[in-house]
Amino acid sequence: MYGANVIIFEGILTFYNPKVLSLLDMKVFVDTDADIRLCRRLKRDIEQRGRDLEGVLKQYTGMVQPSFNHYIAPTMAHADIIIPRGGENEVAIQLIVQHIHTQLQARGFKLREELAQHPFHAGQPRPDTVRLLPTTPQIRGLHTFIRNKDTPRDEFIFYSKRLIRLVIEYTLSLMPFSEKTVETPQGVLYHGKQMSANKICGVSILRAGETMEQAFQDVCKDIRIGKILIQTNLHTGEPELFYLRLPKDIKDYKVILMDATVATGAAAMMAIRVLLDHDVDESNILLVSLLMAESGVHTIAYAFPKVQIVTTAIDPEINDKFYVLPGIGNFGDRYFGTEPSEEC
Repeated sequence: MYGANVIIFEGILTFYNPKVLSLLDMKVFVDTDADIRLCRRLKRDIEQRGRDLEGVLKQYTGMVQPSFNHYIAPTMAHADIIIPRGGENEVAIQLIVQHIHTQLQARGFKLREELAQHPFHAGQPRPDTVRLLPTTPQIRGLHTFIRNKDTPRDEFIFYSKRLIRLVIEYTLSLMPFSEKTVETPQGVLYHGKQMSANKICGVSILRAGETMEQAFQDVCKDIRIGKILIQTNLHTGEPELFYLRLPKDIKDYKVILMDATVATGAAAMMAIRVLLDHDVDESNILLVSLLMAESGVHTIAYAFPKVQIVTTAIDPEINDKFYVLPGIGNFGDRYFGTEPSEEC
């Protein structure tokens, strides 16, 4: 259902629950003649289930038909469209398809475009859940290398890895810690800290987020990594979920969600929604990125106020191609060497 333009919710009791009913944009009741329903039941139960005619009729007249009349038939009043003859009524089905197509065009739901062209954060203070690495000369120096369009690929990878390591280390410092006392080799007690979070896992948003996995594994021993592939639909420009692999017990973990850059925040919000649907507590999610756009930061923080956001820099703008400005270009293309040739 992530990124879907049309969701079909089907069931004989679909219209029975008022809460479900209020969520439906179009309510279709597929009606079939009672004699045809009985014939289908007789054919199924006798041929496939080995039942006798008398038993099937007794059950139908005593339980099935009364239940239909009492619970299902009255819900027909809630339907916007009633289709007789079910799936055989091609004319009615085609009319529904045309209506849905018209509604989608009228609504024009283009989330990324709306977020980029109409930022709602103007004049708003930066959310409290945002954690920005201290802008030291080292951080600015690393950004200078990766932002420079003339930086060779090997150097881009090298300095990106350094910056990724720093932001991962900084993210771990935000985890809960407790007091712990140890004895040094000299027999002196040292009062230190120990991370209280026993279960931490990483989830990378492919493909750029995958570049952050190694740094995470370098600083966390035997860490578990999940993956989410979210790509842009070439026709709509909207993000869609293509692949998902998460630890089975992820609901018990602190989750570090990794993506190299965040522009509008549409893909990150979809990834967070996936985690929430897998019972991860919102307060246990930390979104980590090298670079974010101001509008993306505010959008994510507004939608998920308990998610902590960690980044090394926040840029002010997004262009019409959804790149952060001044930005670093397409991070994935520059890192993996898949930039389009200038001759193309």
